[in-house]
Amino acid sequence: MPLSVGTAYNCSSKAMRNFKPIVSRSLIAMAAALAFVFSASAQQPAPQQVASRYDITNYRIEAQIIPEQHMLRAGADITFIPLDATRSVVFELNGSLHVETIEKDGKALTGFVQDAVGVGALGPSVRVDLGEVVPANKPITLRIRWSGALVSPEGGPLATKRLAYVGTEGSYLMYASRWFPFHDYAADRATSDITLIVPAGIQVAGTSDDPVVAQSSPKEGAVRFHFIHRQPVLIGNFAAGQYINKNLRFGNYDLQLYAMPGSEKRIDAFAELTGRVLEFYTTKYGKPLFGNRLVITQIDDESLDSYSGPGMIFLSSKMFEPTRPLPEDKLERELAYQWWGQTVGLKSFDDAWISQGLAEWSAFAFRESTLTAGALDAAQREQQERALTFEQTASIARAPSALDDQSAAYQSIVFYKGSMVFRMLRETMGKYKFDRLLQTFLDTYRAKNASIDDFEQLASKINDESLRYFFAQWVEGTGVPEFTVDYQIIRTRAGKFRTRGTVKQNLETLHMPVELMLRAEGDNQQTTVRIEGRSEDFDFESSGQPLEVVVDPNNKILRMSDDLRVSIIARRGIEQMKEGVYAEAQQQFEAALKLDRSNSWVYYNLGLLYLEQRNWQQALDNFEASLNGTLKPAWIEVWARIKRGNAYDAKGERTRAVAEYNKAVQSGIDYDNAQAIAKKFLASPYDPKAGQTAAAASPGN
Repeated sequence: MPLSVGTAYNCSSKAMRNFKPIVSRSLIAMAAALAFVFSASAQQPAPQQVASRYDITNYRIEAQIIPEQHMLRAGADITFIPLDATRSVVFELNGSLHVETIEKDGKALTGFVQDAVGVGALGPSVRVDLGEVVPANKPITLRIRWSGALVSPEGGPLATKRLAYVGTEGSYLMYASRWFPFHDYAADRATSDITLIVPAGIQVAGTSDDPVVAQSSPKEGAVRFHFIHRQPVLIGNFAAGQYINKNLRFGNYDLQLYAMPGSEKRIDAFAELTGRVLEFYTTKYGKPLFGNRLVITQIDDESLDSYSGPGMIFLSSKMFEPTRPLPEDKLERELAYQWWGQTVGLKSFDDAWISQGLAEWSAFAFRESTLTAGALDAAQREQQERALTFEQTASIARAPSALDDQSAAYQSIVFYKGSMVFRMLRETMGKYKFDRLLQTFLDTYRAKNASIDDFEQLASKINDESLRYFFAQWVEGTGVPEFTVDYQIIRTRAGKFRTRGTVKQNLETLHMPVELMLRAEGDNQQTTVRIEGRSEDFDFESSGQPLEVVVDPNNKILRMSDDLRVSIIARRGIEQMKEGVYAEAQQQFEAALKLDRSNSWVYYNLGLLYLEQRNWQQALDNFEASLNGTLKPAWIEVWARIKRGNAYDAKGERTRAVAEYNKAVQSGIDYDNAQAIAKKFLASPYDPKAGQTAAAASPGN
């Protein structure tokens, strides 16, 4: 049974032991909430002022929602420890919420100032005058009551995405929305005792150390849900609505899935993938902090596509659409945050690489374990291209403070370059030591916060020698090497071929292993040389005639080359197309084509751009050019046909559209569900007014 409202599990504070209901019981409802996602984290705060240096240890919250009014009403006893003697503290709080009263030791504090607009660097906040200078290291409990309507992104950390919402169609409250007073974003964990009051008939999805049992309150016409966290976590993640709930067991994990009516068909697919990924991460790293119970819940499309909290994953409704491919990459990354971001936290948002980069690396490692041959090569190349797209914009270490964390540049640097840097660290240390590093890192900082410096020190210790050069080059610096090879081919007396030469790079210094592959007639060979400086010699012997020496054949290194330059320029165009900046996107694609006039992939994306702008004939011409080019990657052959069919349908030329869809089917290529999509359009014409963007509906983007 849930604990009563008047009972607190944490009895270290007198105020907590004497806790009474904070919110008037004459109101119904608590809405709900969602989760903290480092991948999609809300904007990071500026450092706290010295007067506000403190550590929140516990929350006791009672909150109600009134969906018909979009209203949240809440109150909390917040216990914290000042780290310095101080007279004031500053909490962050969503600007749509209004602080009504603040009490300390039963006495009202009237000297508080709320900045609902967020004119300061911190954003919307509340500065509280404690009435006296309080000593350091002595626990203090404040009782705060607040309320407000949560409808739009206004008052939250993101301009176009709402992270908290209360409404009849479903409600959610995310940690990052600042729906409750907190400080030190992503770093200050706390224990919690939270009661959510919702209208009868509403389910609440959330995590708790104790079983969650709905407790009816007939007099209120409401239901109470009680959630406890005895270990410090990033609290306050819930969702509430009229869900279809399904509980499944996969391996050692209990999965609780909440879908809106009509979306329940996706539940089994999400559960199956989630189970496999959880088992992979557990085997590779160890057990996560959340235990063996994970919640996955659906929210609306006005929020982020995906979001993570301790033991919770939140996915937008578009992810549940059966016509869309299963969002495997995003789900794999979100699950990895349970290890990197939740089990191991961050000392500050500047350390985001050890959460977001490591989560993206973990997701890639899972895909790497399932892909083979061409699919693996394509995934490795795509990861490399994404990592290089904005590489010169900022270093991994500087990106959190220098860039908007929702921008394409930030995600390219911290997610994708970050992932590649972990991959290069594995190559530098060796697989055994690297795996041991991640396992030890998880064990050492379980339920604690860590920094990039902490990770570097541990990596150097396990490596048995300093890795300062690696972190200086790849985490703190920008710039990547460009390799060239010079070699001679000699015929031996035994009838074999010796290929001797030197691999060179253009940076002042470089310390890392580099794979080389000799392509020879019927006799490919691979070796690894360690470059310590600008160059290193190599020597191959082969039976077949040597054709070429390839540097980094498996795309393991952040590097530059002529073909990568083309891909990087086109990648920038793709990101600009997604953001609706069409003129700039077209300039990027055309610049890429100046470097490579036969690049099918660039023509294909230029075709998508014209399709997006409903310039049907230009789209047709560029898709045709893509079919007459290199046809790399191989999926171009089927998807260019599908898109040509879409363009003909949009022009009202159904016969020609059907011919293109039939050619797509005849190709037999089924990359990204192409065959089912082609057959769908054979049965029903493409409708340009359907709302799905060409870029979002296409592979490789």
